[in-house]
Amino acid sequence: MGVIATLLPHSAQIQRLRSAIRDRHEVIECADWPGFVRVCDREPVRVAVVDFYWNQSPDFEGVRQLKQRLPRLTIVAYVTATIDRTHDLFDAGRAGVDGLVIVGRDDAPRPLLALIEGAESRSLGGLVRRSLDGIDPLVADAMLLVVTRAHERLSPQGLARLLAQPRRGVTQRLEAEGFPAPQRLITWGRLIVAAHMLEDRHRSADRVASTLDFPSGSAFRNACQRYLHATPRQIRARGGASYVVRALLRQVHSRVTSAAEPRSRSPARTPALAI
Repeated sequence: MGVIATLLPHSAQIQRLRSAIRDRHEVIECADWPGFVRVCDREPVRVAVVDFYWNQSPDFEGVRQLKQRLPRLTIVAYVTATIDRTHDLFDAGRAGVDGLVIVGRDDAPRPLLALIEGAESRSLGGLVRRSLDGIDPLVADAMLLVVTRAHERLSPQGLARLLAQPRRGVTQRLEAEGFPAPQRLITWGRLIVAAHMLEDRHRSADRVASTLDFPSGSAFRNACQRYLHATPRQIRARGGASYVVRALLRQVHSRVTSAAEPRSRSPARTPALAI
């Protein structure tokens, strides 16, 4: 589940969006542009869906500034197309809009869901998914869940419930693939999302810690040191989320290799670093 921020003036647009995504994503509805920007800034939003005509006249300069401020944010326009708006849609592309949904044409549930999922796959979820090639499907699902639900208070029991598996079985499958136990994996998921947020350079470590519900900025920095031996600033400089994913997979590779050495000299199976 990812977080989608919306600025849609018509209830029919919201209903169609919710019908398309069902419970796959959390939707935060915004009433105006300042509130929309505030949600995108403070929450782990990956996709923003906006009708530029929510207040009659589109503000593409505001869109451009938002995209500059949050370059990792995927912005999807959901608008009613008319002849007099044609040039506006070209301006939207120049302002940094990543996708376009036309009311009454592209917003049937299946194509709308495909567009939203496609936008999400180009963001953090896609990065993590590509890195898990060849992994036990249940372990890959666990890894994606701890990332997509990093903004929730996910527990090991909750993770097992989402996977429809007993907690002990989840722990055993993770261990067999060299991945950390559920509680540590949940922390890794939060660190991956935190690093993704840090890629937007205006976000402070304290703001990221608050968004992802770390007890404090100090607790977040301590977690970075304990898991990555790096400060938030160093994580940002080293590549953000991709750096954290690589660090996790190096540990996985090390565990799998160490476990295989006493039994066999054959190469250990390890996830591809397709990042």
